Amino acid sequence: MKRLIFVLCLMAIAASASFADVPDPANCITTIDGVQRVLMIPGTPLETAGTFTVTVRNAAGVAINNAVVVVEIGGLADSKTALCASAVTTQNTNASGIATFNITGGGCYKAVGAVVIRANGVEIRNFGAVMSPDYTGTDNNGIAGRWSKSINAADFSSFGQAFGAGVASCHDYDNNGSMGAADFSVFGAVWDFGGRTCP
Repeated sequence: MKRLIFVLCLMAIAASASFADVPDPANCITTIDGVQRVLMIPGTPLETAGTFTVTVRNAAGVAINNAVVVVEIGGLADSKTALCASAVTTQNTNASGIATFNITGGGCYKAVGAVVIRANGVEIRNFGAVMSPDYTGTDNNGIAGRWSKSINAADFSSFGQAFGAGVASCHDYDNNGSMGAADFSVFGAVWDFGGRTCP
């Protein structure tokens, strides 16, 4: 009987330990929950506008240390987006359950599954937009091959046209449905007179 109780206790401990590593999407947080998009900026230095964090917690609201967080960028297969060779899309959380990302790349893709964030294999977020100042278009969906993994005169022109139109576009970096001062601020910060490119 004692042996049975001991085995049951071990099983309960093992079950609670495995449960502790299972993320609960409702308790997880990202700093881009409000804008629901990933902003990719090619080149260095890494710009704060492209930085976001993912906090992973279990059903009890406890932070999960060393959780593997993967950010899947949509549009890569059909060339609507592109990653810099140095882009990091997988991180492990720290003791506070936080992983920090700044994914470098270019292009635009707006559709269901444009950005999928998984933690320990569990989908915790699914956003409909990934965009970059490196996009030579004024549309609001993303067109294949309209990126160069650099921010140059063509991107400057496209941003200017989109900004002048004022409506939602792939240059609507705060993803609020219209072009405005916040979008201008992001582009201005990374323009660098056409010198910004993936290393």
